[in-house]
Amino acid sequence: FAVFTLSSQGAPTFIFNQAVPATTWDVTHNLGKFPSITVIDTGDTVVTGEYNYTNNNNVILTFSAAFAGKAYLN
Repeated sequence: FAVFTLSSQGAPTFIFNQAVPATTWDVTHNLGKFPSITVIDTGDTVVTGEYNYTNNNNVILTFSAAFAGKAYLN
């Protein structure tokens, strides 16, 4: 599922939930820009990976190992 929240500055934040462990996450955020991204696993550890913006509404996140977690885009 996906959730939009509003930060204190009024900029929307899109939260993507990857429930099933995967090495590739295909995220449609519809923010109309190339957002900054923070990814955490289910243990709340920040995970780094490769981000490929396919356009200003979609990004593919690729990681070296499969895991479940959340991506925060804003």
